[in-house]
Amino acid sequence: MKLSIELCEKYILKVFKVCKINSSPFKTGFKTRSSDFKKVIFARINFMVAFFFVIVTALSFSAKAFYTELGFNFNYKKTIVDNLNNIEQQGLTGSVSLYFWDQIATEISYTNSLYVKREKADSLPSTTAQRITTQYADIYGVDLIYVFTGKKEVFQPYIKGGVAYIKKKQTSQQDNSQWETPTATGWGPSYGVGFKFFLTEAFAIRVGYDVVKTPIDSSSSADDISSRIGLSWMF
Repeated sequence: MKLSIELCEKYILKVFKVCKINSSPFKTGFKTRSSDFKKVIFARINFMVAFFFVIVTALSFSAKAFYTELGFNFNYKKTIVDNLNNIEQQGLTGSVSLYFWDQIATEISYTNSLYVKREKADSLPSTTAQRITTQYADIYGVDLIYVFTGKKEVFQPYIKGGVAYIKKKQTSQQDNSQWETPTATGWGPSYGVGFKFFLTEAFAIRVGYDVVKTPIDSSSSADDISSRIGLSWMF
């Protein structure tokens, strides 16, 4: 896996060089530096690989389920105070839900998220100096879902609750200095509400509001709250 990522990195950089492409415009909604862009790209590669294994694992049990749901969700949020102080965050979630009963399912999910906080560095003489804090998170969740309506209904509200394993890494940058904080890992409860609106018998738009208690360090934690929208495929 490490080798394949290194080859992908060399290939992407070679394409940029040959085609004379500046990578800065392609930052998936984040106006970060080129080093952050590469981290975002390879975080997305990690997401796709991890989600593939989630699907393979879940489908190995799907033969015993009445039906299966594949989901893909995205969330994005930006808070702007001024040009030097703002916060951006985004996340991708892939999930597989196994319905052993008509309205009850077990959902296995993987979320890859990115959080960037820019703030004015008051300790520096320049009024335009910034401190940039970037946080990467991998969240592996298992939840029990209860759908309030039957399978054939167009509008299907649901609630869910379970547990998640979280891994967070944080880097900070100020001027030419960059440092990292120790990676935080841990288990935490997760819960959420949402609904599915079916466009056909198999495809639906899914909207959700999810909360996961994530670790900050060895002694403290915080609620990671996200509103998501995506698609679901039932089969």
